[in-house]
Amino acid sequence: MPDRLLFVSGNAGKAREVEAMLGVPVERLDLDLPEIQALDVAEVARHKAREAFAHAGRPVIVEDTGLYLDALNGLPGALVKWFLAAVGPAGICALLPPGADRSARARTAVAICDGAGVEVFVGETPGEIATGPRGDGGFGWDPVFRPRGGSGTFAEMDAAEKAAHSMRRRALEGLRERLRETGE
Repeated sequence: MPDRLLFVSGNAGKAREVEAMLGVPVERLDLDLPEIQALDVAEVARHKAREAFAHAGRPVIVEDTGLYLDALNGLPGALVKWFLAAVGPAGICALLPPGADRSARARTAVAICDGAGVEVFVGETPGEIATGPRGDGGFGWDPVFRPRGGSGTFAEMDAAEKAAHSMRRRALEGLRERLRETGE
């Protein structure tokens, strides 16, 4: 496992989660990367990893996370960042009318690019969309996603409970195993 990883993200909260979950120091590089418009987080992460490597000139890790609402055939998916910018967390909840299926999946794709290729690791957490935002913790859509088996939304959980249910942790476990195998 390397002494320090370069994680490309504008989100300091994600960088702290990645560092805690991988158990190695993470150097965060905030790049304004072009983000392709796709529903699939793996496709978005793969593209971002190539772009990040081109800018950084050294191995990089990126991630992309999406929120997939079953009643909306997977929307907003990887486009959730743009949905949040337009309607906020309460608007995400309001996309589902009363009585609609509130089932959802949170999915994270973590990609590593070393210049020769890109590997993608995906983690998923099933759950549901709350009827309204709840909790003050976390970031993004954490106040509206309640993972199956959790005590509340991600924003209502402490760091340990959130990590236990985290789709990001599941994706990072794959990356951690790969780094251990290759000694990178």
